Amino acid sequence: NTIDIIKNTGYEEITLSSLSSSDYPYLGELLDYLITEMGDRKVNISLPSLRIDAFAIDVMSRVQDVKKSSVTFAPEAGTQRLRDVINKGLTEEQIMKGATDAFRAGWDKVKLYFMLGQPTETDDDVKGIPILANEMAKTFYAEIPKENRRGKCQITISTSYFVPKPFTPFQWAAQVSPDEYLRRKSVLMETLKQQLNFKSIKYNWHDSNTSIIEGLLARGDRRVGKVIYEVYKVGGIFDAWTDYFDEKKWTDAIEKTGIDMDFYTLRERSVDEILPWDYIDTGITKKFLAREYDRAKKGIVTPNCRQACGGCGCTEFNVGVCIETKSRSAQELEY
Repeated sequence: NTIDIIKNTGYEEITLSSLSSSDYPYLGELLDYLITEMGDRKVNISLPSLRIDAFAIDVMSRVQDVKKSSVTFAPEAGTQRLRDVINKGLTEEQIMKGATDAFRAGWDKVKLYFMLGQPTETDDDVKGIPILANEMAKTFYAEIPKENRRGKCQITISTSYFVPKPFTPFQWAAQVSPDEYLRRKSVLMETLKQQLNFKSIKYNWHDSNTSIIEGLLARGDRRVGKVIYEVYKVGGIFDAWTDYFDEKKWTDAIEKTGIDMDFYTLRERSVDEILPWDYIDTGITKKFLAREYDRAKKGIVTPNCRQACGGCGCTEFNVGVCIETKSRSAQELEY
């Protein structure tokens, strides 16, 4: 098990990795156990980005005594308008309160994750990213007295390239081109330089070349299989890793097979289009996804499944949160 591996190898960090660690009901108990077992060895317990709330601060406070590191939040978008579009369910007030609570709890390093190229995104949404980071740095210097600071405030912004995926409301959306992604990245960087606390803000970004290939693979049909096979034949392997990714192998394979990249990546689909993955039943209906896509474009937020059932279709599995909230119907959400 993990404890034995740590004891026998000398590793200095355990990472609890999942899509939504905050939703694990026994996270507090798990952390208490790991801290008891590993605390004397000074093994760091690393957590992924958490929801910005009091529980997250409490959870992170449990691990800070072992080894102080940064705290990670994922606002995903720089403005409230765009956070509503992607149904983040997070207000700027909640974001700033979470950051303030983290600063007061002793953190001076905060990582913020965002995506560029999301549906309906404008330059104002992009500019909102460094503006939000600047407000966070301003809050640190306003709220934490000099004598209580462990060091300078460090806000790290990380952006990834949005890739529409199947079985999501954005499966019909167009992916922005690499050139447009780079333009938006430049808008962000120029806005960052204008911020009062720009020296306290660091910017990291994800390479667009791998993301455009990811977009091709994510929504490709059986014809894209020929591209994958051609890349394999010339030695393509572990291409999701930057060190192994060879863009030329992919561009050559795309040209050789006659695949139109724009058809798969830059094109917005009609909700009536038959998609390559439509025959797969995940429990979530296409009708529900189309409805959510329409609500997203209108900026209408859908409540979390734990608040009310949105009628996505997953109740047929008779497990999990669907059963716990089935007493609250979709009608309550005014669909």
